[in-house]
Amino acid sequence: MSANLQLLSFLISFFYGIIFAFLTIINFKLIDKLKVIYKHIITFIYVIDMSIIYIIILYHLNKGYFHIYFILTVLLGFMIGIILYKKLKSKIYVKRILKN
Repeated sequence: MSANLQLLSFLISFFYGIIFAFLTIINFKLIDKLKVIYKHIITFIYVIDMSIIYIIILYHLNKGYFHIYFILTVLLGFMIGIILYKKLKSKIYVKRILKN
């Protein structure tokens, strides 16, 4: 695999991790009021779907080469996505926006 393709795979994995973090937060907010068994089932299906989507993206990007450091990059992007969400959440005042 060429260096350019690896760098592109790193970038896509990183941004996928950030998107995965935001979608996970939305998923947890949507299933908040459900029974515990339904939460587990929906979360399991969500994680399987997101994993399959990531594998398909990597397959189309670099012909299916799958390295452990791509997963580590996704995890790094996920952690940064959670940190970004917490920072953005504290900066947005919904009541003030809706009042205008």
